[in-house]
Amino acid sequence: MASGALSSDAGDWIDPSDRSGYNGGRLAATVLLIRDGEEGLEVWVQERVHTMSNYPGMTVFPGGGVDPRDFPPRSWDSGDLWSGPSVVSVARTMGVTKYKAHALVFAAVRELYEETGTLLAVGDDGTVVSDASYLHDERHNLSTHRKALTDVLSDHSLKVRSDLVRPWARWVGVSESGNWFDTFSFIAAVPEGQNPDGDTSEADDANWFPPSLLLEGWRHGLVRFVLPTWAQLAELCEFDTVAEVMAATKDADLNPIIGDPVDDPRYEEYFAGIPEDRVGGHYGL
Repeated sequence: MASGALSSDAGDWIDPSDRSGYNGGRLAATVLLIRDGEEGLEVWVQERVHTMSNYPGMTVFPGGGVDPRDFPPRSWDSGDLWSGPSVVSVARTMGVTKYKAHALVFAAVRELYEETGTLLAVGDDGTVVSDASYLHDERHNLSTHRKALTDVLSDHSLKVRSDLVRPWARWVGVSESGNWFDTFSFIAAVPEGQNPDGDTSEADDANWFPPSLLLEGWRHGLVRFVLPTWAQLAELCEFDTVAEVMAATKDADLNPIIGDPVDDPRYEEYFAGIPEDRVGGHYGL
């Protein structure tokens, strides 16, 4: 079990009235979508449009806040739309209740599909979806909130498979707009046959990059990162393949990193060397 679990039985709790994260922050999920590129590990990132209220112009991983419909109904059988490791086991790994674990995993799957067209789901026979293009209209329905992910899954006899999206990290902090967020990061390997795209109104550009190249771009002021993105890119630089990263998820540290950890030596370069960006300004968290 990854460090950070609240207790051995935390995953068994369910309180439909409790939908907030640490310090009352809004729960959120972000996904590090990875693949084996020609020269090593690559990760999918996107540059947010400058009209976004939070982190405009920043380069980020796909993700967003948990939607109320990501939570399961009160009369809930997690097996209905869930396969793979049980929601209780995932909850214990994450250190949250199974109610919140369900919402966070569904939010991760939903946000990734909305923003990249990559769907982490399986059919009735357990086969991972290899082509989600036939669900193009459903992607639009999700992004416009006409449907919940549960509706899309039910309508097409699909299920979320929990081992396709694995807990990786937890960051708690205040956004530029002053709101607290409790954000869980997940690792996912792009399914065979699927190709993410940048067809989202939230991003100006999106593509695959080696983590080390992104950090070099940051050092030269060509891209901008908030600390959680920077830190997780630095961590990905320690791995050469998708298999290595997926194996490392078994020992992921889910203890929350709270606020601005300026005294943590792991982030010394970030705080000491925040470069001037390409438009001549400086930026931080």
